[in-house]
Amino acid sequence: MKRASLVLPLVAAFATLSAFATSAHAQALDKFPFRLNWTLYGEHAPFFVARDKGFYKEEGLDVEILEGSGSTTVAQLAANGTNPVAYVDAATMMRGINAGMPVKAVGVTLQQSPMAFIYRADAARPTKIDEIKGSRIAITAGDASLAIFTAFMGKLNMQVSDVKLITVANPAAKEQAVLNNQADALLGYFMDQGPRMQLQSGIKMGWTRLYDLGGVTTLSSAIIVNNDWLKDAKNQDVLRRFLRASQRGWEYTDKHREEAAEIFLKHAKAFNMEIALLEINGTMTILRTKHSEGKPLFWTAKEDWQESQDLLQKFAKMPEQPDMAKYYTNEYLSAPPYLKK
Repeated sequence: MKRASLVLPLVAAFATLSAFATSAHAQALDKFPFRLNWTLYGEHAPFFVARDKGFYKEEGLDVEILEGSGSTTVAQLAANGTNPVAYVDAATMMRGINAGMPVKAVGVTLQQSPMAFIYRADAARPTKIDEIKGSRIAITAGDASLAIFTAFMGKLNMQVSDVKLITVANPAAKEQAVLNNQADALLGYFMDQGPRMQLQSGIKMGWTRLYDLGGVTTLSSAIIVNNDWLKDAKNQDVLRRFLRASQRGWEYTDKHREEAAEIFLKHAKAFNMEIALLEINGTMTILRTKHSEGKPLFWTAKEDWQESQDLLQKFAKMPEQPDMAKYYTNEYLSAPPYLKK
């Protein structure tokens, strides 16, 4: 009886210590808010994979994935320190940097432009170059797609004025203009807006990539950071861990696409499996350029930044930045297998 009376308190004490250790470990996780470029779509799935599979947690991070309202707005939130780590369109970031924004890309997920004309399948236009002139293109004021569209038109020896721009108040109105036949097409990501519009409206959609029509592409979606935030050594360490777990999440998504779609659907209730998988599959086709083949995920080459700038400078009047290092760094990326060190 005496021995039993000693054992029970020890068991209770051990349980208390275990609970305390678990609680302490949970408290030790570094909070890490991450602002996306837009409301949820399939391109974002790998970040949720990294979170739900525990990759961020293994790196000691409690990542909160926040929706955004467009690259222009989100880049400003990164620049003013509201969301020092964010996800935006690279061309929009480049323009921001040349206007004085204190930000920099630390990794680029999509390295070819997904920009496309998106239209109703029963009124497909434009699907070829000679259909572009006179087409009615829905766009919002300050639309992030306008820079690459201007470059696209310039490369084809055309002007933006050769199309009829239908300027609307917001992205939702852009989609409605196309669905209601008030515009022939809108500019958007081929693996995102077309499938989602089809899902929500029940109207079959089609799309034609600008790259397929005119060979026009730039670096696309980038993880950016506030330069002042990055000066702190602790933040640099946290960033390395976040990027490594994110690289792992993107790699896992590429290898397990159906599982990734299932994970994404838990967070994006409006989607179904068909559309989620379609968007993920499309996303995985544009992760590399010829300059980044064989390199770690998110790694970018100076040549690709230079080519992106040259295109936007020549055709979209973006100021020249002589030092490509102002735009990006690969310093905080990890090499595969992207595991905690």
